Amino acid sequence: MKNSHKLENKEKKRILSFATIEEKMKKLFRSKYDRKLAGVCGGLGSYLNVDPTIIRLVMLFVCIFTAVVPLVVAYCIAVLIIPEETKEEPLPMNYRKFYRSTKDRKIAGICGGLGELTKLDPVFLRLMFLFICIITAVVPLVVAYLMGWVIIPEKPQEH
Repeated sequence: MKNSHKLENKEKKRILSFATIEEKMKKLFRSKYDRKLAGVCGGLGSYLNVDPTIIRLVMLFVCIFTAVVPLVVAYCIAVLIIPEETKEEPLPMNYRKFYRSTKDRKIAGICGGLGELTKLDPVFLRLMFLFICIITAVVPLVVAYLMGWVIIPEKPQEH
């Protein structure tokens, strides 16, 4: 009788520990508030605690280098598998936001914004961009830069 009581207590503790683990577990959702298409990148950014703009840029590079189709298929599968966020208010941002710079810009402010985000000198980043442009025969990086111009938001003016 005493052993069965101990077993019941152990089973209750195990069930309670699973319940607390599930409550603490971070869930992956498609974002309702930070979305360009279906909210996959916004949800991934929130889940990984990374600016969704960076996720979008990585996806853009993968898309360019894999001839578009594999990433489009993966994105469509993600839309079908990942549930949409159910919260009525957006979650607070716990990461630094990636913006195009309004102060340190030569063309679109992407290198200036990347410098502000990473604390690297934008001149160094521009030189790296030019070096990589030469290595990749210009076109892929220029296309990526133009897409970044569209994807990366400009830093809002501080009043």
